[in-house]
Amino acid sequence: MKNLSIKFKLILLFILIKVVPLLLISYIAFIGIIKLDKYFSSSTKELFLENKQIISNTANKAISDSIEMLDKKSQQSIERLSFEIAKNVASFLYQRDEDILFLSDIKLNQEVLNDFYKIKQREIIVHEKYYYNEKKQRWETKKEKERIKPQERKAQLKDNEKEFNYTDPLELKRVKIPIYKEVTYFDINGKEIYKVSQIEKKLLDISQKKNTYVNSEDYFKKIKDLKKGQIYVSNVIGQSVKTNIIGTFTKNKAKKANIAFEPQNHGYAGKENPNGKRFEGIIRFVTPVYKKDKKVGYVSLALDHEHIMQFTDTVNPVDKNPIQDIADASVGNYAFMWDYKGRNISHPRDYSIVGYDPKTGEQTMPWLSEDVAKKYYASKKDINEFLKDYPKFEEQSLKKKPNMRQLIEDGNVNIDCRYLNFAPQCQGWMQLTQNGGYGSFIIYWSNIWKLSTAATIPYYTGKYANSKRGFGFVSITANVDEFHAAANKTKEKINVILDSQTKNMHKSLEKNRNEIEKFIIQMLNDITISTVVMIVLVIIIALLMSNYISKKIENILLGTRKFSNNEFDYRLKITSNDEIGQLENSFNEMANKIELLVKTQNDLNRSLEQKVKEEIDKQRKQEQLLIQQSKLAAMGEMIGNIAHQWRQPLNALGLVMQNIQFAYNMGDLDDKFMEKSINKTNILTSSMSKTIDDFRNFFKPNKTKEYFKINKTVKKAIYLIESTFEHNYIEIEKDFSKEDIEVYGFANEFSQSILNILSNAKDALIEKKVEDAKVKIRVYKDKNSAIVQIEDNAKGISKDIKEKIFEPYFTTKEEGKGTGIGLYMTKTIIENSMGGEISVENTDLGACFTICVPLMIKKGIESE
Repeated sequence: MKNLSIKFKLILLFILIKVVPLLLISYIAFIGIIKLDKYFSSSTKELFLENKQIISNTANKAISDSIEMLDKKSQQSIERLSFEIAKNVASFLYQRDEDILFLSDIKLNQEVLNDFYKIKQREIIVHEKYYYNEKKQRWETKKEKERIKPQERKAQLKDNEKEFNYTDPLELKRVKIPIYKEVTYFDINGKEIYKVSQIEKKLLDISQKKNTYVNSEDYFKKIKDLKKGQIYVSNVIGQSVKTNIIGTFTKNKAKKANIAFEPQNHGYAGKENPNGKRFEGIIRFVTPVYKKDKKVGYVSLALDHEHIMQFTDTVNPVDKNPIQDIADASVGNYAFMWDYKGRNISHPRDYSIVGYDPKTGEQTMPWLSEDVAKKYYASKKDINEFLKDYPKFEEQSLKKKPNMRQLIEDGNVNIDCRYLNFAPQCQGWMQLTQNGGYGSFIIYWSNIWKLSTAATIPYYTGKYANSKRGFGFVSITANVDEFHAAANKTKEKINVILDSQTKNMHKSLEKNRNEIEKFIIQMLNDITISTVVMIVLVIIIALLMSNYISKKIENILLGTRKFSNNEFDYRLKITSNDEIGQLENSFNEMANKIELLVKTQNDLNRSLEQKVKEEIDKQRKQEQLLIQQSKLAAMGEMIGNIAHQWRQPLNALGLVMQNIQFAYNMGDLDDKFMEKSINKTNILTSSMSKTIDDFRNFFKPNKTKEYFKINKTVKKAIYLIESTFEHNYIEIEKDFSKEDIEVYGFANEFSQSILNILSNAKDALIEKKVEDAKVKIRVYKDKNSAIVQIEDNAKGISKDIKEKIFEPYFTTKEEGKGTGIGLYMTKTIIENSMGGEISVENTDLGACFTICVPLMIKKGIESE
């Protein structure tokens, strides 16, 4: 290096101080762009997956909640339907009470009974004849029902068009039949005197059981103590019907059961066996007849059970049209009825109705659970004798099995809930109606989830007066899946939309990535070209500068040599006013020693003055740097606060956008919906804009001192950090003077001081995991000073660091989590800018900072 010329050294120096940093900057920019590319790729992918998951979870949650609400609403609707049917049954039965009491009060003869019988008729719904379709293995009608042709479903008026819907009535076949199978008048000995009957035309002695319906009635013994106006009401009486096949009666099932395909010889079961044998039953009503307060006979009405069955067989609980002419128990949606003891008295499958054996006059064997049947077969007893003392509703459970031997051998599958222990819903129905009320539950039955209801029939005549269940109860079972079929269809549509949107988002992200890659490549090319051009320019400038400087230095060296040779009259030619020209001028003035001494002294004074000024400027820059660092630290805190302030409106904005998208996809996006969504968006964005203005105004530097209200300034600082405190469950307790206190100084810097103390208190409370975290702020006036006290309950500051907390760069936080200049700047602002004092003391709860600012400062003082 010693032998190198100054020109070469200057060129080398220019390359070192210009080209090398330029190459380094280019390299850093290159690495930064590569990292930025990786960051965009990874963050975009994460954002894509996160948004996809959020949208999917939101949709699934919405569908789940919709299904739950639909289930609950449907449950309440079917409970109400059960209640209404039960109430209508009771009303119908009470009309029979009125009929029989009417007959008992008038003079009876055969003609009166005939007229009464003819008048008492009622419509029932009947279905057409069905035939068996061997190809389809199902039952069908020979003639399709003529239905009203569906008309246009749009509303004629625009005001009515939202969710406009109506259902045309079905044209169902209806016929009138007598309400009673039999109307009789018999004497006190049981001898029939007058009679109108579909059962037996002859007059009989009903005191003998064999002369009663299905040889099963013993009412004559029970009516002897009836008084005037009292009514005897029997059970449902009828011959039981049997079946060897449960479900749709098909040839394949008959073949598997090893029986002939003779559906007419098996119990009727709606669409499962529309040609089966019907259950024909009655309900007997009896009341005494008095003449001059003397009992002379009895009136008897045998209600045709078909009218009771109509209340449940014609109901479809989940269909759009709730009235039907034939039930289909195979789909799981039907209504049925039970007496007060739990015996079935109405069912789409007639073989389920509890009936009697006309040979014995006793109730036939009900369908038992497998465990009860084993005990019965082992007992060798008559079934009624066995069940007389057997426990009722014995540990009913879905785990138990039905006794299939009954179905296969005898076909006795009448349902008596007391012994149907493989059907726990029986006990559930009895529990729901135990106090005469109604309700429902959901149970897994026949491989589907079913809603099952029970509603008390509030008929309390005769023996039914002693039961809270009255006559019995109505039950409805309904397939739960049908409740939320609409919601499931919506879910499928939403999933299709989500898949479509996911693909669109993926395409959009790929397109953005390609654009970013193109942009990065272009940027790298631009940086490379710019770097090469700048290097060439630097080298050219280095050559020119080195030539210029080296030539000037050579002239000075020449003059120095001449001056050393005592050529004191030699003067350098001054060719410029730059540093070289000044050097040339200094050289020329060396000839005169006095002038040189004076000039040197003056230069020295100027130099000292300049150094003093530089030191002052350096100190000011250092102080401004600290202030800037403090504000940057505060800005970090404020960014967190902005995030908390924006979270709610951002979530709301996201929901508005999703609603717009959903409305668009569903075709509901109209001007009204758009206007409503835009109004919501404007309100949210205005709120967010105000938040930014509040934070931006906080960081505006004060140019001059001014009078400001200290209460308002402290509240401003609290507002900026309050959301972060709420997020961390920290309570702010405020105790402000009612009087407006004014001080003189820089309002924003004072607000920043308060914010620094609050931020430190928050960090201490979080770090120490204080329960019931609290910060108390008190503002009041004491003589000629305004006092602000900030006290937390973070257990105070340890003695060994208490004296250091106002020193610059002192911090107890982990590296990277604190700058150590917050409290130093706070002290600087309070003492230097505000002319006040700040101190800290430990209290019983924690640390208490006290700021004391003088009230009276002369107006007009400019800020430094």
